[in-house]
Amino acid sequence: MSTATGRGFQIDQLQKTSQVLNTVVKGASTQEATTFRDGGTGWTVLQVLGHLRDYEGVFMERFTLTNDQPTPEPALPNPNPDEWAAEHRYSEQDVRATYDDWAKRREATIAYLKGVDEAGWQRVGIHPKRGRLMLEEQLSLFAWHDINHLEQITRILVEKKTS
Repeated sequence: MSTATGRGFQIDQLQKTSQVLNTVVKGASTQEATTFRDGGTGWTVLQVLGHLRDYEGVFMERFTLTNDQPTPEPALPNPNPDEWAAEHRYSEQDVRATYDDWAKRREATIAYLKGVDEAGWQRVGIHPKRGRLMLEEQLSLFAWHDINHLEQITRILVEKKTS
């Protein structure tokens, strides 16, 4: 399989995330999304959604910094998720509005990624924890981030509904 084909599959996966997440969120009540937690003190479904929404912007900023190269090998942002959850008051937000905002951002991200040329995928940004990352590696990290949090949301809801 070519690298371009693999990237295409990953971008398709990002589109599927929106569909899956919509189904999961629609199936959860507001009470479930705001009270069921990942473990005793972990995030609620709403907090995970807020994180996904805000990190959609973080990943988009990373992609544009890397692809547009305002400076060679730009430093990539990596805000603290727990600090953002508190600062952005994820727990006080509306579940559906948070999902809808994330979905709009996701559409823009996918459109941007589909427009990256072959040279762009090889450009590098510097992640504060992971070091040098080509744009195509950032795409892989982004897809992993989605799956990680889809699993988390699903697990929170399934474990709490069956316990």
